[in-house]
Amino acid sequence: MRTGRTLCNTVYWLALAIWLGVLIAAGVAAFATFTILPDLGLELESFRAYPSLEHGRIAAGKVMEPIFTFVDFVQIAAVTVVLIMVALQTWIFGYRVRRLFGALRVGSLVVAAGLFAFRAASLSPGMNHDLRAYWQAAEAGEREAAAAHRAAFDAAHPVASNLFSVTLSLVVVAVLSSPAALAEARSSAR
Repeated sequence: MRTGRTLCNTVYWLALAIWLGVLIAAGVAAFATFTILPDLGLELESFRAYPSLEHGRIAAGKVMEPIFTFVDFVQIAAVTVVLIMVALQTWIFGYRVRRLFGALRVGSLVVAAGLFAFRAASLSPGMNHDLRAYWQAAEAGEREAAAAHRAAFDAAHPVASNLFSVTLSLVVVAVLSSPAALAEARSSAR
């Protein structure tokens, strides 16, 4: 039983670290990309029919879109593993959720997972559609269509960004509360 608990906790920490790591990496990459590329005065050959002042922003979006997609796929795996390990810790290994740090850990993880699922299932598909439609219209020089798709994307972006930030904050809370939660569980199991 002790080996199973150790393995479960190890997998939990690994998945939680991966979840936290991809969120931080995506945030840092987005900050750097959208801070630097729009101000470089880039001119993209394939978008020459669209105002060149927008080329840096388009380039930044082209760089970040596959990164955000990758991060979402990694989160799907990490969230799933984290929640399975928490379920095993609770139901098989007897870790208590009713104590302060246990409740904080599980609550923050469940809410973070829910926010991620909501963003990934509800917001991201529409935003990705509008982003690609914006690029396609901009490449074709269709300014009105490009502006409409960009406006739709920009309208959803603050909500998605806030959900991302809150998810990151909740994962940090889970990381910080986990040592105490797991220690509470060990002491109550004795």
